[in-house]
Amino acid sequence: MVIYAIPGLGTTEKLYVNTKIHGVEIIVLDWPTPDKNDTMETYARKFLPQINTSVPFCLLGVSFGGMLCTELSKIIYPKKTFLISTSKSRKELPWFIKTLNHFPIHKIVPEKQHRKMAYQGRWIIGFGKAYIPEFLGMVNSMTENYFKYCINIIVSWKEKELPKNSIHIHGDADRLLWYKYVKPDYTIKEGSHAMVVFQAEEINKIIEKELEAIYN
Repeated sequence: MVIYAIPGLGTTEKLYVNTKIHGVEIIVLDWPTPDKNDTMETYARKFLPQINTSVPFCLLGVSFGGMLCTELSKIIYPKKTFLISTSKSRKELPWFIKTLNHFPIHKIVPEKQHRKMAYQGRWIIGFGKAYIPEFLGMVNSMTENYFKYCINIIVSWKEKELPKNSIHIHGDADRLLWYKYVKPDYTIKEGSHAMVVFQAEEINKIIEKELEAIYN
């Protein structure tokens, strides 16, 4: 079994440093260059050349990556889609993100400021001081206008249909995508938005359990 993984906004394969699933190859996808007119669906389609659908596979996404996996699951039909610290539809987005669709201040904020805000917001995500060098490196590795365009993709997301064969894992201490707005299949106690790094063992066990169900 292969799992194709998409990281969260502004992060890379380093986000999955502790994600290790027995007997499974995890391939972390690279970020395609976003366009200012991209929607969640059109941007998700840009990941397709990196995915081999001729063999059984699953999808795995964290935060923005989970939203993209939700769209991909309607196009390429994975065995299961694992959604971590994310929202499955627009309804599960918190109010302050939805508001940006009506007051799109992100469009006039310079890209340099977007990167600075992403870095300064690390405490909301759940990255402690020890993880600062890794997080800063990930943020600075993004292409020009990545944050501006991807934030617009998120705030203008129209999806209402819930994905099929999805497993949603969410932390009850998530400060970015609030727990009270989502309906997860599994809850990680005291799990932050970055729990895929810091509470990976518990998440790995859930994924292994769900994969076993495919073959039983």
